[in-house]
Parts: sequence; structure tokens; C-alpha cells
Amino acid sequence: MNEEQIILQRRLSNFIIHDVFNTISSDDILQNRNGKWFHKGQELLDGQVEVIKKEAKKISEIGTFNILMDEVRYHGRQALEKAETEQDIISAKMLSYLVDVIKSKLKKLAEL
Repeated sequence: MNEEQIILQRRLSNFIIHDVFNTISSDDILQNRNGKWFHKGQELLDGQVEVIKKEAKKISEIGTFNILMDEVRYHGRQALEKAETEQDIISAKMLSYLVDVIKSKLKKLAEL
């Protein structure tokens, strides 16, 4: 594959990911607007926020959850060691990134 084809492939991939399959927006995630919490555009009640905090804390403390996160990281490391292409490296690193995102989001949710 020549350089021009690679550039076209990347642009097409970005278009497909950003414009065709982008089914989630900023309204779909948890947001704090002026001290009020919103999810999927709906304001959350104080009781709902408390439930989210408790659930996030419980999930972080569940042994099985932590084992699964370690498994995902391990498989990412294994994939990184076997990586032969740039795409292999990126895919392997995405597994570790996913674990970091999940764990940091749970920590933030527990502290709402």
C-alpha cells in the first residue's frame, strides 16, 4: 500500500467513525450543569445521584471486577508484545486505556 492509499484509508476511517457510526453525543453522558447532574439530557434527582455514588463505590470494591480489569490489562500487554504493525500496537494500548478510563470514571462517580 502506498502512502496516498494509507492517507485515504485513514481519512475514510475517520469519516466512518466520526460521522456514520457516531451514535452517542455529549448529551448522553453524565454532566454537571450549574450544580445539577444530567444523564441523557434528563436531570437526575438527588436520590439517583446517591445511588450512582454507592454503585460506583461497590463496583470498585468487587473482587471479580478488579480481576476482570487485570485480565484485560494482561491481554493488552500480551497483544502489545505480539504486535507487528502500528494498528496492532494501537489496539493493544487501547485495552489498557479502556481499563484506565473505566477505573477513573468509577472513582469520579463515587465522589459525585
